[in-house]
Amino acid sequence: MGISNSLDELIERSPDLPWLDRASCGELELHQLDLFFVEAGRTIASSTVSLCKKCPVRRECLDHAYQHDIVSGYFGGISPGRRRVLSHAQALAELLGDSPA
Repeated sequence: MGISNSLDELIERSPDLPWLDRASCGELELHQLDLFFVEAGRTIASSTVSLCKKCPVRRECLDHAYQHDIVSGYFGGISPGRRRVLSHAQALAELLGDSPA
Protein backbone atom coordinates (compact mmCIF):
# COMPACT_ATOMS: atom_id res chain seq x y z
CA MET A 1 0.00 0.00 0.00
CA GLY A 2 1.47 3.35 -1.08
CA ILE A 3 1.53 6.63 0.75
CA SER A 4 -1.37 8.94 -0.06
CA ASN A 5 -0.08 12.07 -1.79
CA SER A 6 -3.27 14.00 -2.30
CA LEU A 7 -5.85 15.42 0.01
CA ASP A 8 -8.38 13.87 -2.37
CA GLU A 9 -7.27 10.36 -1.37
CA LEU A 10 -7.31 11.31 2.30
CA ILE A 11 -10.85 12.65 1.96
CA GLU A 12 -11.99 9.40 0.37
CA ARG A 13 -10.70 7.61 3.45
CA SER A 14 -12.52 9.96 5.84
CA PRO A 15 -16.21 9.08 5.50
CA ASP A 16 -16.89 10.63 8.91
CA LEU A 17 -16.00 14.07 7.46
CA PRO A 18 -18.22 14.30 4.36
CA TRP A 19 -17.80 18.09 4.19
CA LEU A 20 -14.13 17.70 3.26
CA ASP A 21 -14.98 16.89 -0.35
CA ARG A 22 -16.37 20.43 -0.74
CA ALA A 23 -13.49 22.20 1.04
CA SER A 24 -11.50 24.78 -0.93
CA CYS A 25 -8.31 23.15 0.30
CA GLY A 26 -9.47 19.84 -1.17
CA GLU A 27 -7.55 20.50 -4.37
CA LEU A 28 -4.24 20.89 -2.52
CA GLU A 29 -1.59 18.20 -2.26
CA LEU A 30 -0.92 16.88 1.25
CA HIS A 31 2.46 18.65 1.45
CA GLN A 32 0.65 21.96 0.86
CA LEU A 33 -1.42 21.59 4.02
CA ASP A 34 1.44 23.11 5.99
CA LEU A 35 0.14 26.43 4.63
CA PHE A 36 -2.51 26.17 7.35
CA PHE A 37 -0.01 25.45 10.14
CA VAL A 38 2.53 28.18 10.89
CA GLU A 39 4.92 28.57 13.80
CA ALA A 40 3.82 30.66 16.75
CA GLY A 41 4.43 34.34 16.11
CA ARG A 42 4.25 33.89 12.33
CA THR A 43 1.46 35.20 10.14
CA ILE A 44 -0.42 32.91 7.82
CA ALA A 45 -0.11 33.82 4.12
CA SER A 46 -2.82 36.12 2.77
CA SER A 47 -3.45 33.64 -0.07
CA THR A 48 -4.26 30.95 2.52
CA VAL A 49 -6.60 33.31 4.38
CA SER A 50 -8.29 34.15 1.08
CA LEU A 51 -8.73 30.45 0.26
CA CYS A 52 -10.41 29.91 3.63
CA LYS A 53 -12.66 32.95 3.36
CA LYS A 54 -14.07 31.67 0.05
CA CYS A 55 -14.56 28.11 1.31
CA PRO A 56 -18.15 26.81 1.31
CA VAL A 57 -17.56 24.62 4.38
CA ARG A 58 -15.92 27.08 6.75
CA ARG A 59 -18.47 26.42 9.47
CA GLU A 60 -18.01 22.64 9.33
CA CYS A 61 -14.24 23.10 9.42
CA LEU A 62 -14.44 25.44 12.41
CA ASP A 63 -16.88 23.12 14.17
CA HIS A 64 -14.43 20.25 13.63
CA ALA A 65 -11.58 22.20 15.25
CA TYR A 66 -13.66 23.02 18.32
CA GLN A 67 -15.26 19.58 18.64
CA HIS A 68 -11.85 17.90 18.56
CA ASP A 69 -9.97 20.53 20.59
CA ILE A 70 -7.49 21.13 17.77
CA VAL A 71 -5.09 23.73 19.12
CA SER A 72 -2.99 24.41 16.03
CA GLY A 73 -3.72 25.22 12.44
CA TYR A 74 -6.00 27.61 10.64
CA PHE A 75 -9.51 26.11 10.64
CA GLY A 76 -12.61 27.76 9.21
CA GLY A 77 -10.64 30.93 8.64
CA ILE A 78 -9.89 31.36 12.35
CA SER A 79 -6.33 31.19 13.68
CA PRO A 80 -5.42 28.96 16.61
CA GLY A 81 -4.64 32.00 18.77
CA ARG A 82 -8.04 33.46 18.01
CA ARG A 83 -9.76 30.13 18.76
CA ARG A 84 -8.06 30.09 22.17
CA VAL A 85 -9.72 33.36 23.18
CA LEU A 86 -13.10 32.86 21.52
CA SER A 87 -15.82 30.47 22.54
CA HIS A 88 -17.19 28.33 19.73
CA ALA A 89 -20.27 30.57 19.56
CA GLN A 90 -18.12 33.72 19.36
CA ALA A 91 -15.98 32.19 16.60
CA LEU A 92 -19.11 31.25 14.64
CA ALA A 93 -20.42 34.80 14.98
CA GLU A 94 -17.08 36.13 13.70
CA LEU A 95 -17.12 33.66 10.83
CA LEU A 96 -20.68 34.59 9.88
CA GLY A 97 -19.71 38.26 9.97
CA ASP A 98 -17.00 37.52 7.36
CA SER A 99 -19.42 35.69 5.07
CA PRO A 100 -20.83 37.46 2.04
CA ALA A 101 -24.50 38.39 2.41
